Amino acid sequence: MKIKTKLLLSLILIAVLSIVITLNFSILSISRRYEKMAREETANARKVAEGAFLENLGDLVRKALFLSEMKEIIENIGNPDDLAMTLEFKNFFFSNTNIKVLAPEGKILLAHDNSSTSIINENNRLQIDFFNKKRDPLIREAGVFLVDGGLCLAAISPIVNLENFDLRGFVMLDIPFNLELADQIKEKTKAEIMLYVQGGPLTSTLTDGNGEMVFPKPAYMKAAKAVRILPGGDRFLIESFAVRDFQKHNVGEIRVAVNIENIMAAKQVSISSLLYLSLLIGLIVILTSFLLGRRLTSPISRLAHSAEAIAAGNYDVHMDVNSKDEIGELANVFNKMSDSLKIQRDEILELQQFFAKIVEHSPSAIVIGNESADVLAMNPAAEKLLGRPLAQIKDKPLFDMLPAFMPLKEDYFKVLLSGTPCFHDNYSLVLETGGDKVLHVILYKIPLPGMPAAVLQIEDISEKFELEEKLVHAQKLGTLGELLSRFTHEFNNLMTSLLGHLTMLKKEAGEGHPLAKRTQLIEDVALRAHHLGKDILDFSKREKPKKEILDMRDAVQTVLNLLGKTVLKRIEVETRFMDGDLTVLIDNEKLLLALFNILINAKDAILAAEREMGLIRISVDRIFIPKAENNFIRIRISDNGTGIDEKIIGRIFEPYFTTKKEMGTGVGLSTVKEIIESNAGWIEIDAQKGSGTTFITFLPQHQR
Repeated sequence: MKIKTKLLLSLILIAVLSIVITLNFSILSISRRYEKMAREETANARKVAEGAFLENLGDLVRKALFLSEMKEIIENIGNPDDLAMTLEFKNFFFSNTNIKVLAPEGKILLAHDNSSTSIINENNRLQIDFFNKKRDPLIREAGVFLVDGGLCLAAISPIVNLENFDLRGFVMLDIPFNLELADQIKEKTKAEIMLYVQGGPLTSTLTDGNGEMVFPKPAYMKAAKAVRILPGGDRFLIESFAVRDFQKHNVGEIRVAVNIENIMAAKQVSISSLLYLSLLIGLIVILTSFLLGRRLTSPISRLAHSAEAIAAGNYDVHMDVNSKDEIGELANVFNKMSDSLKIQRDEILELQQFFAKIVEHSPSAIVIGNESADVLAMNPAAEKLLGRPLAQIKDKPLFDMLPAFMPLKEDYFKVLLSGTPCFHDNYSLVLETGGDKVLHVILYKIPLPGMPAAVLQIEDISEKFELEEKLVHAQKLGTLGELLSRFTHEFNNLMTSLLGHLTMLKKEAGEGHPLAKRTQLIEDVALRAHHLGKDILDFSKREKPKKEILDMRDAVQTVLNLLGKTVLKRIEVETRFMDGDLTVLIDNEKLLLALFNILINAKDAILAAEREMGLIRISVDRIFIPKAENNFIRIRISDNGTGIDEKIIGRIFEPYFTTKKEMGTGVGLSTVKEIIESNAGWIEIDAQKGSGTTFITFLPQHQR
């Protein structure tokens, strides 16, 4: 098919689709707008009808109150003739309202009915709850009542002698549910009204061609389901609301039918006009597309031939178009593009060679895998580190061929999906030839032609890691030396206590209870000495670092037990632990070493301040850090020592910086900082010279 024909058909297709889509949404919008108008009009009519119904009940209460307070009613309640005449004079106020005057015990003394029917009489008046319960007779009441299968609105007001407040009787007004009530509501709503009692039809203002009352089913909220009373007649949308009696039971229903024929006719006219207009626009668009296609065909055809030549590798193609319109501009851009592509091709070839040399000579091992984790490439450093040539594992599953990296498989695919790099410090690799290495691993995504890829960049940090471990162990041994120098004194004290109790035991030889008590005391002291020695020996062992789940409460108690009362002599230690989970994932020895160093610094600061009584407060709690989106365990260690001068507070974590002169090495706090930060935490200081220091460390809570 020629370009001219394709262009013409494309323009026509686009035009037709645009018109169809626009027309569809326009018709849908028109339908929704007019149906919304119909729903709103029906809903408003229902609200007006409901308001009119409640207004009748309120008006009934006001009228009952008015009659009960009339002097003529109060004075003539014992004279039926005068009472009837009084009500007759007031008759024009009470259209469609039935009036009954009752004795104090509820008996009907006089009935003056203005409605065509009254369903309340002497035989059924007890069906009204007002007369069937113990109540204060002076309270006015009103509501809807079900009497002998019929409904009525009724209001009852007591007749009271205002001179002595004597109850003379009651005035009861009622309006039956009948056609007159429906007509009243219809007059206010301008809609047809249907009354139902206990699910059955009662009366309706809506009639058919024969004048018979019609009771259609409701058509809620959808104009498409509107009801036609007569074939081909007007459509009605119907809503309803429930009528509840004095005890809040549903005893009836009022339905409101709104004629929406004019709204639906207006909707049809709008849609028809839109269709005619769309048809006219479509014809104009098709004609314009035909003329435009003919004009654009020739230069586009030439442009297509030139593009084919460039695709074949001929970048010397140039278009000669003399027009000064967009086609001419396109030809100029095309010519510039051809020249630019030629230059870029040469530059890309040079860059490819350059980056290939960088990867090939990089000291870091680089392994590249595709979206299926198959090995695409690997540099010589990777071959040397992994002991595998590229030819042996190329195009094979990376994690099957290199099972030591299997724990990184999940992160590999996360990087491919999100594009966010992933870092792994101190990653252990067990070599197939024996031995192990500590690696720094980075996973990141790179775009390759036609597919994404992930790069596994590996740096061997075994030597650096080993040096760090040696430094930590050296610091631990220094701390342990001071601890062991104090341990001898503590051990001698315990043994002195043990010998004292043994002496007393000899003097008190016998089978009495005091000997048993002394023996228990000796055992307790011996156990203390045993546990203290065991903790120190365990701590002094050099083991391979191993992360484990630790409860920070236990870690703090272990350090305090090791320090004992000799290192922290004349220093009171207060601890406070938050309830709940306070676990971290960390190397036990490193954590104890960090806590040791902080507490030793606190002890030295208190001794330097020459306090009469030193105080160290330790608190452990859990806090949520919004920036990190994670819970952290916060350890606060405060002392009342000398504090830290503001001038040097920024240097205290520097290696070999110390304020203790020949007594310090300057590696304690730098070791603490390194331990905390290597476990994704950080440390803060709150200090004032002369007032004390607070070290606050944060470690990620272990996620169970």
